Amino acid sequence: MTRDDVIQQLVDRVASGRMNRRDAMRRAAGLGISASAIGAALSVRGAGAQATPAAATSYEPQGPQVDNLVVWTRSSPDTSPQEWDALVAAGEAYTGAIGTPVEFVTVPDADFRNNLSLAAPGGDGPDVFGPVAHDWIGEVATQEIAYQWPADAIANVEDIPQAAIDAVSVNGEIYGYPVFSETLGFMYYSDVVESPPETWDELVPLATELTGGETYGFSFNLLAPYYQGAFFHALGSYIFANEEGVLNYEDIGLNNEGGVAAAIMLRDIYWQEAPPQPEAVLDQVNSGQFLDGLQESGNLPMTIAGPWREPPMQASGIPYGITPLMTISDGQQLQPFVGYQAFEVNAYGENVDASIDFVNFLGSAEGVSIMLPGFGKPPVRNSLRESAIDLNPNLGIWMDAAENGIPMPNIPQMAQVWTPWGDAMLGIIGNNVSDDEVQALLDAAVEQIRGNIEASGQ
Repeated sequence: MTRDDVIQQLVDRVASGRMNRRDAMRRAAGLGISASAIGAALSVRGAGAQATPAAATSYEPQGPQVDNLVVWTRSSPDTSPQEWDALVAAGEAYTGAIGTPVEFVTVPDADFRNNLSLAAPGGDGPDVFGPVAHDWIGEVATQEIAYQWPADAIANVEDIPQAAIDAVSVNGEIYGYPVFSETLGFMYYSDVVESPPETWDELVPLATELTGGETYGFSFNLLAPYYQGAFFHALGSYIFANEEGVLNYEDIGLNNEGGVAAAIMLRDIYWQEAPPQPEAVLDQVNSGQFLDGLQESGNLPMTIAGPWREPPMQASGIPYGITPLMTISDGQQLQPFVGYQAFEVNAYGENVDASIDFVNFLGSAEGVSIMLPGFGKPPVRNSLRESAIDLNPNLGIWMDAAENGIPMPNIPQMAQVWTPWGDAMLGIIGNNVSDDEVQALLDAAVEQIRGNIEASGQ
């Protein structure tokens, strides 16, 4: 039996109800068939209700047909083959519908934005680029590289949460098409922690009880602002004020009362051992790698992490569970940053109409269903929730976690925030400074951010 015969047999079994989508995926993997290949077959070849989302979110490609479409992506056949295969499968599905060949080109992350800025205005850039983080959008919008989408140009836009649309918008105008989200959640060993804590007050004694020897009951990347953001947001702090969907970079809230309270709480987690922390978390550069190793070796029963930690945990063989983040004082829920992965159309491209059609297909229920097995990230479309859960039950939990988060600011001024904020928190936590010094260090960080923004001309 050929590979195509096996794929068709699995598709037929799902269509007839004799096998669910998840079991078909597992069977395919056991036979050496890539997730993207079987995912594309289940979605495009009509695998029935379990594989195909609600018809209300469908999109029929319309063209026009062109000689070819070029897509720049950070995914690679060498470093991220599952993502690459998923993109190729989606491209092949579009080609099958319209006839336009789709060429994917890997551009390294470190070079992507610079290469795009240089190539696009001269007509040498891609037709489409992505998926890329939504916080790039402010930069490419300012450079007028990203096509500005009319709201009615996004098919079935009502199926996409407003938070995702806001994340890809600048000054109320849409510049990207969101497809996946990612955020932080609470990850725990399910054979050790029978009932994950719902409050910080429940977490601390449990983590303390589980600490001993080389094991720490709970820890996370304490000095990383990306992780600290959940505490700042929960206590009423913010980076830039959100004024009816428009970010005001002149109103910075990192040093307000909530910001000071968050910084003090993070300081005390380490110095008051509430709960006990490994000394390595004070190594701002290497703590993430240290904690990953601790978790994979069975010595970190509880942590704050993102969906990117699922594959290594699956490889470790340690049973684990996921929940959204808990509440802290007075019932405020930790609110992590949320990132959205989006596709964008090059406004300077020669095939803008065809690119819009292709991106509408990529972002549709059908397109995302093809890519979902390879990317393994929560889809933004509400209609894909059940399909995502069928693939990986945790994806539904990650979707819930994203609903409670705060989209990463997407304006260019955000680039001036990370270093001053990180340096201030390193001084606060690393040196166990007094409460008064916490305020002073955050004030200084905000002044530095303002100065950096002014100096950058943004």
